Amino acid sequence: MRVLFVTPVEAGAGETVTALHMAENIVERGGNVLFLASAFARRLIGQQFPEAIRGLTDDGEQNRALWKAALFEFRPDVVVFADYPLLFFSGGVVPLVDKEWVRSLDDVEACLVTLDHTGFAQREIGLFFGPPHLSFHYQTFPAIPARMHLLLPCPMNEPAPVAGRRGEPFRYWDVPLHVPDEQRRAVRRRYLDHEDDVLVFHATARWAWQTAQANNIPYYQFLPEILVCYLADLPKPVTLVSVNNGQLLQPPAGSPLRIVNLASLPTAEYEALLFASDLMITENRISITLGKAVCGLLPCAVLRNSFRYRALLHRLEEPLREMVITMESLRPGAIYPYDIFPSGMRDELERLGLYRDNSLTQGFQDLEVYGGEATRQILRDLLIDEAARAALRAKQQRYVDRLRRLDDAELVLRRLIRHERGDA
Repeated sequence: MRVLFVTPVEAGAGETVTALHMAENIVERGGNVLFLASAFARRLIGQQFPEAIRGLTDDGEQNRALWKAALFEFRPDVVVFADYPLLFFSGGVVPLVDKEWVRSLDDVEACLVTLDHTGFAQREIGLFFGPPHLSFHYQTFPAIPARMHLLLPCPMNEPAPVAGRRGEPFRYWDVPLHVPDEQRRAVRRRYLDHEDDVLVFHATARWAWQTAQANNIPYYQFLPEILVCYLADLPKPVTLVSVNNGQLLQPPAGSPLRIVNLASLPTAEYEALLFASDLMITENRISITLGKAVCGLLPCAVLRNSFRYRALLHRLEEPLREMVITMESLRPGAIYPYDIFPSGMRDELERLGLYRDNSLTQGFQDLEVYGGEATRQILRDLLIDEAARAALRAKQQRYVDRLRRLDDAELVLRRLIRHERGDA
């Protein structure tokens, strides 16, 4: 089986990493793969498949020529887009699509497949992106071509059937996810003074910090102080490792919380760091890293905000109250409700339908980022209370058990090819 992967995303890693693990599965079974990859995607894929990459550029015409050449020279049995709807995004992806290119898909001999990590491929949909009160960015995603098959990566999708959902769920690696004990210890020795200190992993999508900076939202400026409120009094020293732009989170002077900022890591190092940690936190409720943490039976939490500025002022005590006041004074509108920072996405997430009847949501803890004592106690429990950790792990295990019963990427793609050829 010959599989061409199209990985155009420049502003996030999750879709590309899924394609990478699918490719590993295919090659293990004797198949061949080729990637048409953005510059950012090439950094994630290059270590495993250095000879199987053709680089997409910032020039749409050149990219369409690369596409035609790949179809002619590689002659794939199947083309996998990660993800097709993202090709139409106005930023954060390399240019490939135009009307003629979309029409030409009908003439491609290979089986066409898109992954759908978050629900954008379920139907034609339009959504607001960016902070809704600070940005007027409205994005339309067209319906996928009629002949294109839809595959649902797990994580993030629900492995069991969901009423009204299109596509076939599949797994792209074995679960539960983990790293060997010696590798885990080596990672912890790298970042901790003592191996049994506390290691917290913070996942920040590239598009998230870029959007926050573009809109002058000072959230990341204050996040270290917020986390000090929640993590400073633990019985062991805490190190927070944040994968971002390499400098996003700056610890306040005299902070008991040690912060390590890292720029993007090779995929294997990123995943080893994740699974060597004691806790994963993110502000992105549809983070693919969050789904992996659930499948690694790792305590994990989403930091969100359900309140507007004035409502928060009536709820907060110091020092959080003063931080919120300062953030709002620096950037009017900086405090607003969101499920996904900084985009907001509260109503939009419901419209996408990803988390409708999805047992993955039971495997992580939703926390109010300005929740004060309640948030502090839950984070503390996730780190040091074995009963709380075991309760969450049991919920994660239920998702993993469902996921384990799914076919893997190679089997699902081979079945689609047989179906298209009339061999099913």
